Amino acid sequence: MNNNVEKVIVLGGGTSGWLSAAMLASSFIKTGRDIQVELIESENIPNIGVGEGTFPTILSTLHEIGLSEKEFLTECDASFKQGAEFRNWLYDPAQKQHAYYHPFDPPAKPNGLDISSYWLKRFKDEPQGRSFSHGVTVQSHLCDKNLAPKTTQTPEYNWLAKYAYHLDAGKLGQLLRKHATEKLGVKHTFADIEKAELDSDGFIDYLIAEDGQHHSADFFVDCSGFAALLIDKALKVPFLDKSKYLAVDTAVTMQVQYDSQNQAIPTHTISTAQEAGWIWDISLQTRRGCGYVYSSKHTDKARAEIVFKKYLGLAEDADVKLRHISFTSGYRQKSWAKNCVAVGFASGFVEPLEATAIAMVEAGIRSLAARFPCNRAAMAIREVQYNEIFTSRWNNIIDFIKLHYCLTKRTDSEFWIEQTNPDSIPETLLQKLEAWRHYAVSEGDFPNKYDIFGVASWQYIIYGLEYYPDYVECGMAPEDVVTKSLASIQSMASSAPNSLMSNRQTIKAYKM
Repeated sequence: MNNNVEKVIVLGGGTSGWLSAAMLASSFIKTGRDIQVELIESENIPNIGVGEGTFPTILSTLHEIGLSEKEFLTECDASFKQGAEFRNWLYDPAQKQHAYYHPFDPPAKPNGLDISSYWLKRFKDEPQGRSFSHGVTVQSHLCDKNLAPKTTQTPEYNWLAKYAYHLDAGKLGQLLRKHATEKLGVKHTFADIEKAELDSDGFIDYLIAEDGQHHSADFFVDCSGFAALLIDKALKVPFLDKSKYLAVDTAVTMQVQYDSQNQAIPTHTISTAQEAGWIWDISLQTRRGCGYVYSSKHTDKARAEIVFKKYLGLAEDADVKLRHISFTSGYRQKSWAKNCVAVGFASGFVEPLEATAIAMVEAGIRSLAARFPCNRAAMAIREVQYNEIFTSRWNNIIDFIKLHYCLTKRTDSEFWIEQTNPDSIPETLLQKLEAWRHYAVSEGDFPNKYDIFGVASWQYIIYGLEYYPDYVECGMAPEDVVTKSLASIQSMASSAPNSLMSNRQTIKAYKM
């Protein structure tokens, strides 16, 4: 094996594999590095397609690899996504209905004011009928009205309100394959890889296919999904099970056709809490993608199907095509080992509540490209740096996802009662919650710039769940300035329909 890195093999296709190959190849081209990228995939492995939601980071990713937004929207059945709405996570819906948003836009700063602090100061003791996100950003109002985050005149990958996409993951993989092979020089090989052969130093030397052929490279990216053929089977990196904190472990899914092709397309993911988990509802251009994510400890397959069908408005005995998926929330002790980086499900997986799957692929490859080693001697220190970042990212995500559950006031099922048990909450999250009983969430609580979720995301969840601090520190702005600043959000929300069309109208016009 040549100590210089001249070739990279990405093992596995789908969104994870092809996004990885495209991002790496694009990075090498832009930095003038003569490194060949080859993607090897089996023709016999179907796409899992658990999540079809993304983060706003996807815009810069697609732009960087040279994809047209118009082509992407057309080919991937994509729609604009401006955040997520969480229904019935706080109270038993039989007793009290409740919903809140996690929008992508951070709290506004009209007149330079930290409007979130002033909102808390005024309303935390009397929050009834008020919504934090509606009070501090226009975006939640746009979601209420299904208004798009941009106009047809807004340039590609630019916005009036920050957005991501809902998309068909299978179609995205196909588009990325076409783009990567035709525009970025990625070599594509079909082969059923059985195992990897290690050299005397424990590095991957080559892959052995079912037909006996050897596939050699200097560096490998493991996108083989839950099978984790390289990071697990070859390099024996342990998997850290975090299901103690994230109890849901099974999903039943279905693609739902619209009653009419003119039906409104919600511009956010809808996550509705159920007796043993929650249901996602994602709207694309031509269909919805829905799934009930539940704890197998607290319900069974038959009951889960009944709950799911009821949500979809179907009879219990309706003959429909449902798909069941099982998973364990957790991550690899190391995502980078020797000359291999695991990306996507091979690296780790947590429940799809905040659509972290594709975002973690982007984060993983972006981090890899930024510190891609020129030779084997450079790999050891890069490995340490990369793994420190990713351990922090995974733990931040787990804390953040658990936050959605552990502040519930629901006592209508054992599932929800268990979510508030301190033993089911990471110690790092317990410490945050104790601090936030006394003071408001602040930038200083999140020192790691590489974490996926920043201060605004935590604010939207914790205050959406009505967990308010005893004390809020604000500036000295005059009351009338504060009043006008808060009122400006409502004024902009009222005028938004004058300049923005619906999600469906905008997508249709944008593609023409």
